[in-house]
Amino acid sequence: MASRFSFTDEALDNLRVYEVSPGEVWEALHSNRRVIRHLGDDVLVVYATAGNGRRLAILLAEADRADHDWDVLSARDLSDIEAKRYDQAVRGPHR
Repeated sequence: MASRFSFTDEALDNLRVYEVSPGEVWEALHSNRRVIRHLGDDVLVVYATAGNGRRLAILLAEADRADHDWDVLSARDLSDIEAKRYDQAVRGPHR
């Protein structure tokens, strides 16, 4: 079953702070080059690349409505260290 993503009003405010568009988040969440890190039972961060090449860290919380429903909380550019780890993860260990 595929995951569904929603933008809360608070998330849209957070995206504006970091100058990230909802379209970039949507593209990154549906990218084939994603790295997912669980931060707890119902919170995760997705490192991914938007269609324009921008690499993002997207914070998600599981929605109360149903399994596989996630609320976008925020998104920002990857830090230098995150970008390095992301590149290593999507390249794989043997490249």
